[in-house]
Parts: sequence; C-alpha cells; structure tokens
Amino acid sequence: MAQNKRLKNLLALLESHGLESLFVTSIPNIRYLTGFTGSSASCLVSPAGCLFFTDFRYRLQARGEVQGFDVVTVGARELFPRLAARARGLRLTKLGFEPASLSYGSYRELKRALSGVCRLSPARAMVERLRMLKDKEEIALIRRLARMSDDVLSACRGQIRAGMTEREVETRLEYRARAAGAEALAFRPIVASGSSAAMPHYRSGRGRLRRGKPLLIDFGLEAGGYNSDLTRTFQLGKLTKRYREIYGIVLEAQQLALKEIKAGVAASSIDACARECIASRGFTRSFGHGLGHGLGLEVHEAPRLNRESRETLEAGMVFTVEPGIYIPGWGGVRIEDMALVEAGGCRVLTSSAKGIEDSVL
Repeated sequence: MAQNKRLKNLLALLESHGLESLFVTSIPNIRYLTGFTGSSASCLVSPAGCLFFTDFRYRLQARGEVQGFDVVTVGARELFPRLAARARGLRLTKLGFEPASLSYGSYRELKRALSGVCRLSPARAMVERLRMLKDKEEIALIRRLARMSDDVLSACRGQIRAGMTEREVETRLEYRARAAGAEALAFRPIVASGSSAAMPHYRSGRGRLRRGKPLLIDFGLEAGGYNSDLTRTFQLGKLTKRYREIYGIVLEAQQLALKEIKAGVAASSIDACARECIASRGFTRSFGHGLGHGLGLEVHEAPRLNRESRETLEAGMVFTVEPGIYIPGWGGVRIEDMALVEAGGCRVLTSSAKGIEDSVL
C-alpha cells in the first residue's frame, strides 16, 4: 500500500533529523500519509505507533479510508489532552509539529497540554519533502489530469467569441471540466481580457472579449485529491505586431527553460534561464513572479522555481513552467505547462498547442 511506504519513509526522515515523533495537522499531508479525504483531522506519527484523530462527523469515513493508523474519535476539547496522554505513554521527550499549519492559539493550547510531558519542536516541511517526489500512481493521475485539461481547453476555445464576458468563458470552463470527469476546478479560473491580462492573478469579471486584444486563460482541474494547472494566451482576430512580439518572447523563454530541466539541476537556474531571456529583450520588470511551482495534492507546493529556490531537481518532481510578460494598460501573455522531471530531461505533460498561430481565436 502506498500509505504504508510513505509512513515508513517519514519515520526514516524523522529519525535522520533526531525527532521521536511528529504531530501532523496539514490536511494535504494527512491525506498523503493516511488516505483520508475529509477536512478535519490530525495525527501522531511515531515508531511505537500511529494515531489518527478526527471528530464524530468523520468516524465512519476514517475507519473506511485510513491505513496504518489507529483511529480515535475526539471532541475539540479532548484532542490535546488525548495527545498528551499518548505522548506520556510513549515517554516522548520531544514532539515535532508543523508550524505552517498550526495556529498560534492551537500551539499555545498544545504547549499547555504537554507541560511536564515533553517539549515541542518545529519540524518544517517534513512530509512536504516526501510529497515532492511523486510515485507511479501519483504520476499516472497527474498525467490523466493534464490530458483532461488539454481536452477542456480545446472544447472551450471553439466556443469563444468576441463580445462574450469573462464570466461566460469561466462558466464554460467549469461545465467542460465537469463533463470531462473532473471532481472540481482546482481554483477559480483566471479569464483576463485586454488590459486585465496585465494582472497575473486577476479575478474574472464582466469585461468583454475584444478583437485585437489579448485573452489569458489560466485554469486547473482536481480529481482524486490531485491538481492540474494550464495557461494559454490568445488573441481574437488578426494578430497585432505587439502581441506577436510579446508572445514570441514568452514562448522562447519557456522553451529555453524546458530544455534545461533534468535531475541534478538547481531549480533556481531554470528560473534564471527564462528570466534572462525576457530581460535581454527589455522586459526585466515585466516578469515579477517565479517561473513555476510544484503540483500535487496542492496547486502550489514544493518545489518552487524562483530566484530564492534552494531545491535541486530530482526525477519524479512535477511542476509548472509559466513565464509571463505583463504590461499595464495593454495586457499580458503567460504560457504555462506541467512538466515531469526525468533523469535526462523532462516530460511536458500538457500538450495544448502554443505556437503563435495557434493562439489566434
């Protein structure tokens, strides 16, 4: 079972960092370790035994889904005392916790409950490190989502017409996503027309699609807990000179970056490759976000492809490659694909056409 192998890997990782146990509160991490698909849970991982805590609403669901853990049903006020009792029984001296997913208020309550039992120690990104490397089952699911995303975009682009509102396009994306078999959209789609495309995380509104103006569409699908992410930029009607120029630079930057991806390469160097291409054409300040982000149980997860990234690429990592140029008052162009790192290169999982002529609607 995948969960049993993941639990074994986590225990080995904890031992290498001198941790006796870990209190897991991140819902994506809990799903990764246990198979639980609900929204309220926490768990204790230790070599001497693993406990899964949830409330009454999920007790039957947890018993059917959770693997490798003893399921304990607790009320909100019982959780930390029960955890402390378990820690005392295991004679723990140090309990790791996830600082990114435990609120300050909960941390203080937990610290009080553990007073005289053991001390708390922040354990940053332990499970996230394991999640960076996808196994065969995860890769198969992500590849299916990538193909599904291509199909959804292909079906939608044939329906896009000048005069439609951004929200109308968004609605069509959602309908096609459901029809294709997605359980949900991974996030609210970005449908940005004209000058609105200069905002990388624009919220679609009542703006209307116009001929001769850029149209940026960014969406993702979710199924089985995993996510996809795909962006294409279009122009309705005859391509303008400026659009050709900007689109060509972004496409070149992405292609250069994709060629550099392989196991053993620094993630920051991939970002630098695309960034230098865009900067050399005079658009240094027009590309302000990172080149990409990991994909899996979360839409944005490790590894990160940006200037500050310290990760080295490894086979099995899946992330986006999405350079862009954004010009206030005109609009923007972003081209995003999903890539799987392999030993000698990368496999691009999304295959929607992206040549300059393919971007004409």
